Amino acid sequence: MKKSFLAGVVGVSLLLSGCGLFVNGTGDSGGILIEKDKAKELELELKIGAGQLNVSDGTKEWVEGTIDYKNDKLKPDVSYKLKGNKGTAVIEQGDGLLDKINFGETKNHWNLNLSDDIPVDLKVNSGASETSLDLKGLELMNLEVNAGVGDVTIDLGGDWKESFDATLSMGVGKSTIILPSEVGVKIDSSKGIGNASFNDLISKGDGIYVNQAYEDGTDVIINLETSLGIGDATFKVE
Repeated sequence: MKKSFLAGVVGVSLLLSGCGLFVNGTGDSGGILIEKDKAKELELELKIGAGQLNVSDGTKEWVEGTIDYKNDKLKPDVSYKLKGNKGTAVIEQGDGLLDKINFGETKNHWNLNLSDDIPVDLKVNSGASETSLDLKGLELMNLEVNAGVGDVTIDLGGDWKESFDATLSMGVGKSTIILPSEVGVKIDSSKGIGNASFNDLISKGDGIYVNQAYEDGTDVIINLETSLGIGDATFKVE
């Protein structure tokens, strides 16, 4: 039987700040909640072994969502601490899970919503997963994605108010990166064995690509450093 436990909490821990609430439990469904507090910036790290990861905006808290799983070994650890004006959150599953679990016979689905009210330094580490990061509307300070095996879609479209750096390390699978048209984009690409296409982007040589907004001298720039592995990667302007 599927369990939802945002109410009926199995485990709740509050930090001394009194602002961070974490909800997780046992069974095959869990609610994740990191409450909004006095932080002025948020560092968030996501570590998923294998499964499906979906991230987008759409919460009034710092982080909110669900993680559905069948094997109790996949129960995530959630931590948060507030130091000064900076909140640091980690949502992760234990090391070595790939050696212990047959992921072809289980489920592990993460659906997380992030706040657009705070600058976010986001780091995503995925092992063997289908990953969708719809980051439009967020206030990113920095982005790092380390993907293992599986398809990855990263949507950086929309209007960004501040420049930021992004590091994308793609593994095995199909990668699609959607880029904004009104904000400058510069890509420094290190190509792997697979194929890469750069649609509606201008080649400057030596693996450097820019969009038209960058050429026009826009003040806001997304600097992308990419390492492409095995598979197909598509960079396209929205």
